[in-house]
Amino acid sequence: MAKVTRRKPAKRGASRRPTNRKKSQQGFPYIACFVALLLIAFIGYFVFGVSKPTPPAKPKKAAVSKEETLPVMPEPEWDYVDILKTKEVTVEIPEEKKPTTPYQMQCGSFRNKGDAESLKAKIAFQGLASIVKKTGNWYRVILGPYERKRLAEKQRHKLQRAKINGCQIWFWR
Repeated sequence: MAKVTRRKPAKRGASRRPTNRKKSQQGFPYIACFVALLLIAFIGYFVFGVSKPTPPAKPKKAAVSKEETLPVMPEPEWDYVDILKTKEVTVEIPEEKKPTTPYQMQCGSFRNKGDAESLKAKIAFQGLASIVKKTGNWYRVILGPYERKRLAEKQRHKLQRAKINGCQIWFWR
């Protein structure tokens, strides 16, 4: 019979394989000291050598010359200033073309006249006037006409606060 041997469990933190680490040879860091000394010398040169104010240079003695006088500047002989005083400018301003068709707001389109009249009544409770137009088989609820789109937007917001949604502003021809 073969003999079975059991291994003992390894202790925590202990490594199972052996380490073959070589200890590095440590010596004096000559290069690091050399670089540090160069850096200190470089900083010292700029702190003490450059910060000293240099004496101002003595101005060279120039030969004293007589004052030179400039010639008198000739007066320009332009006459455009006098011409502009008597000139009249006419500008043609074209008249603004106003839109011939106003804006209108449509709040609904129904098959039944009763539904259109019901929406017209809801709009009337908000203080706005609307009309019901019949086009073909449809009954449309329309507000307007408005000269500016901004007025139509203002009333549409008023209707939205009353939970009447779906109104759209159109530029009718």
